[in-house]
Amino acid sequence: MAIISETSDNVSYSGGPSKNQKVVKEEEYQDEKAKEDDQEEEEVENLDHVTPYIPEELCEITVARVQRCHYPRLSLLSKAFRDVISSEQLFVTRSDLGVTEPVLYTLISSPPFDPPSWYILHRSNISLRLSRVTSLPPMFPGCTAVTIGHKIYVMGGCTGVNQPIKTVIVIDCRFHKWECVKSMKRERCYAASGVIDGKIYVVGGRKKRYNDWVEVFDVENGVWETVPGPYIPFASSSGMFLIHVVLDDKIYVLDDEYCFAYDPRRRRWGSWGIGSTQRDFWHASSCVVDDFLYAIDTLWSLGSLIVVYDPRDMVWRPVKGVDHLPSLVYIESKMASFGGKLVILGPCQRPYYHLGIDVWCVEVALEKREDGDILGKVESVSPVYSSFKWPFIEISRTVTV
Repeated sequence: MAIISETSDNVSYSGGPSKNQKVVKEEEYQDEKAKEDDQEEEEVENLDHVTPYIPEELCEITVARVQRCHYPRLSLLSKAFRDVISSEQLFVTRSDLGVTEPVLYTLISSPPFDPPSWYILHRSNISLRLSRVTSLPPMFPGCTAVTIGHKIYVMGGCTGVNQPIKTVIVIDCRFHKWECVKSMKRERCYAASGVIDGKIYVVGGRKKRYNDWVEVFDVENGVWETVPGPYIPFASSSGMFLIHVVLDDKIYVLDDEYCFAYDPRRRRWGSWGIGSTQRDFWHASSCVVDDFLYAIDTLWSLGSLIVVYDPRDMVWRPVKGVDHLPSLVYIESKMASFGGKLVILGPCQRPYYHLGIDVWCVEVALEKREDGDILGKVESVSPVYSSFKWPFIEISRTVTV
């Protein structure tokens, strides 16, 4: 700190300040320095009582534009961020800003002892990985699931020695919270299910009877109602359906000998027997993307590993451009619609000198050409999950958050 003083007539012959002047100036300097130190201490003391404040609106808009996978770390920054991330209004803002994102949930079990648990597929830096959602309890084997917006409805399943249940669990994927809602009227295990016109339909999962084989859930009112028969006569009496999709606003089910479809709007059934086009390539790993049914053909019958079925033309076509894919166990894989893309999750056994099993993820972007052909482009191939037990991928569903 510079001290500027006025000149004085009381100077020594050498031109420097006198001894008395030096003492006075030193005292003045000490007094001024003490005042400044007191002022600095007071300012610091005042700053200790100031809490950094971020306007809620600004914090909300900022967080809304961040990918959801970064929220756990973002919540560590401050209480303001934690409060915003845990609020429902944040997801309303995300929707208003058009920045919602698809999130893939996969139900994986390791029979015979490990019950199915939910895993979420998300990006870590660049690569994808599956992480278990520890806040959600294990599900029941044989359950069926549908998605509506940011919620997953899990229905039925089995307990003990194949004892069907009628429990319905709803998962809020925004906060990974869950609750039991009104149960179905009948116990069901390995039922087919689908959402049409905002209502949930459940088909089978129990022995076929005239008046309770199909149920419908009014989501808005929280009420289950049975849909009376007659039902399709060709369906197996056990009603255990492992393979089903919603296609063209109908619930399609692949049974032992027949493929059949239920149209809830008209309450009509259709069926196709062995040798029908619908059954040619359809199996457990299939899924629907933008109302087209995709399947894996390991025999390359149409010149491609992935084939697609158009319900309007009732014909299968090869998906071109996906010739080089990893050597997965495709018969135990699951395909899923993921933001308009096709995702394949499948186990891949490690070399004999490495113990364990890996699950790999293949992302395929899809493009429909004017001539009706569909072109696939493999965007990523990566291992996303490792286990010492053979994983069984039961269900893959995408929600929007």
